[in-house]
Amino acid sequence: MSAARSADVPEIRRGRIYQDVYRKRVDTQLVTSTAALERARIEGDSLIFEGDDQAWKRALGDGLFLLAIPPELDVRVGDAFSAQFYQGASAPPYGRYRELTSEHFGDALLGFHQRTNQIEQFLLERRFWDRYYPPEIAELGEGLTYLSRKVIRSVLCYAGIPEKDWEQATGGCTEAAGSYHLTFNHYRPAHDATGLNSHKDDGFITLLRATAPGLEVSRADRWEAVVPEPGYFIINFGLSMEILTAHCAAPVRAIMHRVTRQTTDRSTFGHFSSSNCAPGSDEGIYRYLPGIGLDRVCGSRELIDENDSEIYEGTVNPEGRTP
Repeated sequence: MSAARSADVPEIRRGRIYQDVYRKRVDTQLVTSTAALERARIEGDSLIFEGDDQAWKRALGDGLFLLAIPPELDVRVGDAFSAQFYQGASAPPYGRYRELTSEHFGDALLGFHQRTNQIEQFLLERRFWDRYYPPEIAELGEGLTYLSRKVIRSVLCYAGIPEKDWEQATGGCTEAAGSYHLTFNHYRPAHDATGLNSHKDDGFITLLRATAPGLEVSRADRWEAVVPEPGYFIINFGLSMEILTAHCAAPVRAIMHRVTRQTTDRSTFGHFSSSNCAPGSDEGIYRYLPGIGLDRVCGSRELIDENDSEIYEGTVNPEGRTP
């Protein structure tokens, strides 16, 4: 990692990523409004926003927007998997995935696991999809990968990053060659805890399929509820995109978000696009400096590990106290 970093780049060290937004990490303020989000669709290979000419700027500044689900993507199979994976072998065909835990994959992030919050997940990297997911789920994952590629390429074009730098800047994501995770989530109403702690995602973008309320986002120093809309994914940007575009004419914000405590069963699924960090390969995280080029900030896996640790272990505040 480079020794000197300006304030636009978070400190990628355990417990320090969110020091500049520490108050939001520990904020227990209830939501006061519903988020009004920009809407977009894919036409060909391009991201097109509805509304006026400022829709692009508002969406990137907010850090999230709604994206129309392309008709070729069968999200129903993802809905079925997310509603069943945690139930065990007595619930065919997907309940058996509860038995595939992180020990099976040799990676604490993968397979089935339960968090300290209400969430339990089944998560796999792309390299495992064909082997472990049923064909219809692997196909959905690939469709989401190529959808994310179109969004990322459109965003980098709008931000003003030269196309010659795209592949290196995103660790292969603009070529559908990054690292990708497909995750299925269930929130346990019987578990007395927050749905999911406030945090930012570590990658470039997250595509979220949700059919019930629960997601909350922090905009303009207030928490807002995100109401899922039929026919749309919720798209949010992560730390990798925020770091990359911080010096651009159109910087992209990584949105702080959380899931409120759930009182009924809630299931979602999501797709994460990150810089390539397959075993034996780490393309790194960069910021783009106009007139200079790309500047490496840290390792791809380093960002993932430090962010994941901080989400669940807490942020060290500027005064040195822990939450």
